Amino acid sequence: MMALGDADDGMSERLLEATAETNSFVSTAPLSSDFELISDRETLVFEDDFFRQQQRDKRSGFFQTYFIEKIQPGSGKGVLWVWHNYDNGHLIDCYSNVLDLVKGSMFTMTVAIVGAGVLALPFAVQQTGLVLGISLIVLGASATNFTLRTLLECSNLGQARSYMDLASATGGRRLAEFTQLVVCMNLFGTSIGYLVGSAELLQLALRAVLGSTSSSIFLDRQTSILMLTCFLVLPLSLLRSLESLRFSSLFSIVCIAFMALVIVVKYLQFVHEGVVPTMTYQLTHLALFDCRLSHLLRAVPLVVFSFTCHPNVLPIYLILKRRSSKRMYKVMNRSIGIATTMYSLCGFFVVLTFGTATRSNFLKNDYRGDGAVTTGCIGFSIALILTVPLFIHTLRNNIREAMLANARLDLMRHVGLSLFLVLATLLVALFSGDIASVLGVLGATTNPVICFVLPAFFVVRLGGKHHRSSQVIAVIMAFIMTVVSGLSLLQQMNIIA
Repeated sequence: MMALGDADDGMSERLLEATAETNSFVSTAPLSSDFELISDRETLVFEDDFFRQQQRDKRSGFFQTYFIEKIQPGSGKGVLWVWHNYDNGHLIDCYSNVLDLVKGSMFTMTVAIVGAGVLALPFAVQQTGLVLGISLIVLGASATNFTLRTLLECSNLGQARSYMDLASATGGRRLAEFTQLVVCMNLFGTSIGYLVGSAELLQLALRAVLGSTSSSIFLDRQTSILMLTCFLVLPLSLLRSLESLRFSSLFSIVCIAFMALVIVVKYLQFVHEGVVPTMTYQLTHLALFDCRLSHLLRAVPLVVFSFTCHPNVLPIYLILKRRSSKRMYKVMNRSIGIATTMYSLCGFFVVLTFGTATRSNFLKNDYRGDGAVTTGCIGFSIALILTVPLFIHTLRNNIREAMLANARLDLMRHVGLSLFLVLATLLVALFSGDIASVLGVLGATTNPVICFVLPAFFVVRLGGKHHRSSQVIAVIMAFIMTVVSGLSLLQQMNIIA
């Protein structure tokens, strides 16, 4: 996941020199009218053997985007292979096959934003009221847009290629090490959250099939977590390559879009059947604004988690054809708009359907064993559990880079480190709360640092007098989010009410 990196620019310089000498640029047909993935001026295409050799170079970081093979559109195969990284259930460390139908950086950016946070967002809306809850989602989208633009400005000012480059350029080795520590903590926590969420969804699907009165051991939460870990997470985490899981993010976003559609349809169906009140009735009887501090402190971290995608914006920017800030702003605006629409639809219609009974994972609500909802549970559960090994792989790579100078692990160390990470994830997941609790902790600890604190530091260090307004706004946002996150964490620890 967010394996941040190149420690230096050596690899990029060597590749540029080699490519200039051989004049081996490969042209690529445009993927869309507005923006494309590839530019022959910005992207290097090279052979598999050369790629593997560079991957073994211990000086090379693994937050690099490499293009292995270009296949002409219309061939019925993918357009290219890309080496990617993920964060929060979004793009991380795997080979990603971008299909002919998946055109443009906008889709890549949308995949990087939308993730498991959607399961808990309706609960955030219920906690703060319909209008205030949707307003928080829109405010979170606006704050994300601003901080992403700030990162883009800092990238141009500091000639940085990645989030880690910005950390190194502004704070040196110590800030880079701190950033990597935050990333590792975020990876570990997200692995726990996704394992818990997948187990919850699997339980819901099995309960719909076996019946709510069944006493089957498979309906036990701990059993579900153990089974998923033993039969899927552990075997996949022991592999050195996860190329076969390259479609997991695509599958995840398809499941989310499907669930958003089902939620709207089920609400209309329930209203037609007289099961739930009409929209007019709900809007006059449900709380529209609930400004109680305790409820806000539960909701804000969930919104922060749901929009975290910041380490992915620079790699996406680097592979944008005819790269410019204006074109990247288009990508960000549209992607954030799509994510906000899906989040708002889910939050609004789930709360309209279940009101104050909305659960922390909205799929736990009583959809009366509906087949479409059960299908969505199964699909999303699969998408989440297949993402956990990707997090483990990238967490292992972060540790390898930090402690072993990115050297290749021998078999014993590889297995030992993988087992340790999986077992640690399993133990914490077994004794943790529901997915909203896990995501709430992340949204109050690592995510605000990644989304607000570090971008504010970057722009303060790199920006001059022409960026004074951005600096002031970024610092204010970082301060507010630090205070809110601190209070939220104290509340989750039951230190304050």
